[in-house]
Amino acid sequence: MRLKNYLIFTFLMFIVSQAGAQTPNLVLCKGGTINYSEYNTGSSLPSVAWAWTFEGATPSSSTDRNPKNITYPNAGLFKTICISTFNNGAKDTGEIYVLIIDGAFTNIPMNDTMFCGNNINLTLDASNKQVFNRFVWSSPDVTLQAKDTFSTLNVTKTGTYKVTITNICGTTSKTVIVKQGVQPSVNLGGDQFVCRNIAITLDAGFTAGYSYSWIPTLETTAQITASMAGNYKVTVTSADGCKASDDINLIDSCPPVVWLPSAFTPNDAAPNDIFKPYLEGFKKMNMRIYNRWGEKMFETSDLNGGWDGFYMNTQALDGIYICILELIGNDSYRKIIQQNFQLMR
Repeated sequence: MRLKNYLIFTFLMFIVSQAGAQTPNLVLCKGGTINYSEYNTGSSLPSVAWAWTFEGATPSSSTDRNPKNITYPNAGLFKTICISTFNNGAKDTGEIYVLIIDGAFTNIPMNDTMFCGNNINLTLDASNKQVFNRFVWSSPDVTLQAKDTFSTLNVTKTGTYKVTITNICGTTSKTVIVKQGVQPSVNLGGDQFVCRNIAITLDAGFTAGYSYSWIPTLETTAQITASMAGNYKVTVTSADGCKASDDINLIDSCPPVVWLPSAFTPNDAAPNDIFKPYLEGFKKMNMRIYNRWGEKMFETSDLNGGWDGFYMNTQALDGIYICILELIGNDSYRKIIQQNFQLMR
């Protein structure tokens, strides 16, 4: 049996072990077509009849001496058999194996990459790891090794990298750039002692093209004014997307102040319509108001909250009431105060 119109590829023997126990005589791409020609060795007499069987092909059989346009729609290892009959009645059988591969390429999942800092360590993966694919990596910026013919490439330097993948069905390639971004720096300085109600400027250092994000104020400028004690953190992002952060503690060094009025007059005539404490240096509060029989009349955890002298939408009676105040200072110091006061209309 003789085969026409096909290419012989140098890496045929490389894929034999993947095809199965039989060595393929021919390798084609899925959807490929073969024109066959009879080649008989069983007799010196002319052949007069032919019975072809094409495993995995369309059509699957033929009685032509030289079948043409035999197409293989699926990948796999297939056997072709030709039985020739001679004019003396003798027969001769010939066979070959055809390996059909799916040489279509999948998307190469590599993208341009930006590294922040000096440590560049990246593995580029071209995927498409089928045994019949060949990989060649190249770079105009970095000298690669002769061994760089695998599906992956370890990158430790910036530059442009290209991979070319080839099989008998075609070629594909992709180029990516590995860059080193500008790493910003930021230093808010050491923790500071502050006194409440005294503003202090925090400066992350302005650089054109950089962005800034502060916590907890959510401001986006290089400088902010902090008017309360607490922890402040800024994240600086360079134009390349590299980030750096720093934080600072502003520690309230002034002693907290609390004062409760001894009376109030909720008569819709300012002042003293609301019973509320005066507070400085506290971050949490819970205030509860009780009448002389221990019935709770009011409660709030709002630092600016106060009692308007109503209970269940009705004016509370004149008299003596009890205030219990639980406080947590900016320095986390806990204080509880209980004090009587008078409601007068």
